[in-house]
Amino acid sequence: MRRVTSRQAVRRGAGAMLVAGVASTTLTGCFYFSDPTTDMQYVAADGNIATVGSVKITNVLVVSAGKGQKGSMQGLATNNGTSPAKLVVTPQGGSATTITIPALQSVRLDGKPSGDGTATVPPVQVAATPVAPGEQLPVTFATADGGSKQVSVPVVLDQAPYGSATADHPGSRTDESKPSAEGH
Repeated sequence: MRRVTSRQAVRRGAGAMLVAGVASTTLTGCFYFSDPTTDMQYVAADGNIATVGSVKITNVLVVSAGKGQKGSMQGLATNNGTSPAKLVVTPQGGSATTITIPALQSVRLDGKPSGDGTATVPPVQVAATPVAPGEQLPVTFATADGGSKQVSVPVVLDQAPYGSATADHPGSRTDESKPSAEGH
């Protein structure tokens, strides 16, 4: 059996500490080359977002029964300015709709009252949606203080949770596979 002197033990311990130090520095170095995920902006909703001047648009989408069908825009427009803002909404292939958003308030683009105020605007409609549900519709949003911005807005099918249509499956029937109370 070979004896280890205290000097050799110290060298081995120092070597192990050096290896551990280099390994931990190498592993934590990834932190310096990666963007912090808390600084990345992402859309945590079905709709899209945009900021045009003092107006922030959130969760904007179009609800439609299909390509060529009427569409209804949904989302929230918030005026962060201290005076009323006019927002012009122009979907590709459609006509422009101008809405006025009171200062420091939010309005729903579907015309219903928002949760933080009583201000409403006329609903923003698309006469004939030029794309099918599941595709993106280019929509231009414009304000006097922010110019204009084109945003890809998702088109969703007119059903829950956004639409009002219910699913109708031709040829479907009530569930006859369950045995009746009589045991048949």
